[in-house]
Amino acid sequence: MAATSFTHPDLPDIAFTLERGSGGYPGLPSSWMTLVGTRQETPSPTEDIADPEPVTVEVCRIGFAGP
Repeated sequence: MAATSFTHPDLPDIAFTLERGSGGYPGLPSSWMTLVGTRQETPSPTEDIADPEPVTVEVCRIGFAGP
């Protein structure tokens, strides 16, 4: 199953992705589901990097088995 992405009005800066299946983890059943929340952040400038690129930060990861 393809991953489903969505946002929530109460958490507008976080993107959620729900994926069914093992998600690349061997030994997990196909009924396993993973919910991952990510947010874009821009690191502070440094002497070496004056204009850093935004990075995706994982906010939370929840996994659970279905029926």
